Amino acid sequence: MNPEEYSEKYIHFYTEDIPKLLLKFLNKTEWKSYLDLGCGDGSLLYALNKKGYFNGKKVYAIDLSENRIKLVKKINRNFKCFVDNACNIKNIKSKSIEFLVSTHVIEHVPNDEDMVKEINRVLAKNGTAYISTVFKKWYGWCFHKCNGKWVLDPTHVREYTDERQLLSMLRNHGFEIIESKKSLLWFSILELLFMKLRIRKRDIFENFLLKLLRNLKLPLPGYYNWQIVCKKVKDK
Repeated sequence: MNPEEYSEKYIHFYTEDIPKLLLKFLNKTEWKSYLDLGCGDGSLLYALNKKGYFNGKKVYAIDLSENRIKLVKKINRNFKCFVDNACNIKNIKSKSIEFLVSTHVIEHVPNDEDMVKEINRVLAKNGTAYISTVFKKWYGWCFHKCNGKWVLDPTHVREYTDERQLLSMLRNHGFEIIESKKSLLWFSILELLFMKLRIRKRDIFENFLLKLLRNLKLPLPGYYNWQIVCKKVKDK
């Protein structure tokens, strides 16, 4: 599935949801430049922009999908947005980013170590990275397949099953782990229904009633949202 087909099938609805762990470090860290690495439709950028987090900041966004980048540009005309590859970033200078966010991207890329190297390259010394991904317990199961394995998403190249698989890689590439946290993954019944119905109004959950109904969720047994906050302590 190419990036444009994927972006058409799996849309991201705009909400005001921001991970609490991310907010914690956005609020306690000094930063002037921000990169959303693999921004998708820009749902997180939308929420942060709406709450004023980007006032007076330089904000960059990259994604493989040209259609998604077009959507992100509409959120804020001051965002610098590029069609680019998270494993080989052409449009972001080395050591230019003070706060980097990548939500549920690293499980999709062909080589996660190449992505970690690029995160190190673009981050300034002592820069902060917030990375989230899927963590799978032995009993986790979903109905998609990739490379012969049952996965949560048909484009998941990997789903981490051991913390060392990613934490050791980050440490080996110049990062200090500040916080690592897992929580059970839940999916919104209404979001799933809207995607199946091909509803494309991304801000539909601005409606008060739909916003409430969106909170009707079911857990995904064995699947966790894994959040990692790390600091670049040396170049690699």
